[in-house]
Amino acid sequence: MTNETVIRGWENIAKYFGVTGRTMLRRRKELIDAGVVFYMRTGWPPRKVACAFPSMLKAWITAKAAKKEEF
Repeated sequence: MTNETVIRGWENIAKYFGVTGRTMLRRRKELIDAGVVFYMRTGWPPRKVACAFPSMLKAWITAKAAKKEEF
């Protein structure tokens, strides 16, 4: 088992893919439905923050590439 650092926030997830935050927000439903992105409540008052593991993001984009789908 490897220790992965969680990527927090849509902007940071977008940086992982090298796209804008707006592009990632357009893909939000697709990522959540695929189980790649999940929400954690942090801070006070608690607010939802989008989070993802790099390995899950890589698997998702690899699966899209295998199906010849564009990002």
